[in-house]
Amino acid sequence: MTEKPLLAVTMGDPAGIGPEVVLKALAQPQVRDFCRPLVVGSAGVLRRALSWLALPMSVQAVASPAEGTYGPAEVAVLDACDAEAAEVTLGVVSAAAGTAAMLSILAAVDLVRSGQAAAIVTAPINKEATRLAGYEDIGHLELLARLTGAREYATMLATKGLRVVHLTTHYELAEACRRVTSERVLARLRLTDSSFTTWGLPRPRIAVAALNPHAGEGGMFGRTEIDQIAPAVAAAAAEGIEARGPLPADSVFNRAIGGEFDVVLAMYHDQGHIAIKVHGFAESVSIALGLPFVRTSVDHGTAFDIAGKGLADATGMVEALRAAADLTSGQARFAGAD
Repeated sequence: MTEKPLLAVTMGDPAGIGPEVVLKALAQPQVRDFCRPLVVGSAGVLRRALSWLALPMSVQAVASPAEGTYGPAEVAVLDACDAEAAEVTLGVVSAAAGTAAMLSILAAVDLVRSGQAAAIVTAPINKEATRLAGYEDIGHLELLARLTGAREYATMLATKGLRVVHLTTHYELAEACRRVTSERVLARLRLTDSSFTTWGLPRPRIAVAALNPHAGEGGMFGRTEIDQIAPAVAAAAAEGIEARGPLPADSVFNRAIGGEFDVVLAMYHDQGHIAIKVHGFAESVSIALGLPFVRTSVDHGTAFDIAGKGLADATGMVEALRAAADLTSGQARFAGAD
């Protein structure tokens, strides 16, 4: 019998809902059917979160993954930071919380790079808190790319029936539009194609969303499609990549949901995020492309306004765990698969 993959699950910002959604997800019996979850963070913070959740579980502090028993009523936690629950105020941005979140991520990276963990699953961090802690990276993906030396990387969001890769993410809209170039689009199409092949789905059908209304309407509403996107799609097709576009963004996502495409390449953050979150927000997960290991994440923030109230929905974390386990098996049975 094949051993279930060990997943390094970071607790996220301890002032937010990360610890809560991790515990709620690990309380779901089906999670232990497909993985061995090791929380990376602070046992004290997890115990605090457990104190307001009516869950029949206990926190097991371990010094290494090998010490974990991974039973259904136990949460194995590798202490990766000095954060104590008393030092972190729920719902408040702080350097202490940012430091704890980042140290947890760094420890998880060490685990997966050393072969002790099969993949990383991340709970949400607060970018203001990590900046206060002295980290300049915009977010998880940028940090992981820097640590691993990844040169071409991207975010893919996935929910039931829809997958979206983004050409750009955290940029002002005007700057995002300037970044829609043939070189970037072609590079992203190559990355998407190779990533899906690695995951067990060769020759994915990639739809390329247009930037302008009606795909530019033959140049009437802009020439980006003619001058930048279409040449990149043609070049990708010449390389054997099954890409089509540019296609009007107001209909391409619905076509993908209908089964015409395996994934859509969106041109900017909100173009792709809105489609995913309207179609299936609770189940949506983030999957990194271009890293030397599998990393998945919930597709929501720290939700400081409800931290400590027991109201957080753990559906996304369950799906992120499931996606990580699936991707490590080399099969594209992650969120978004039918």
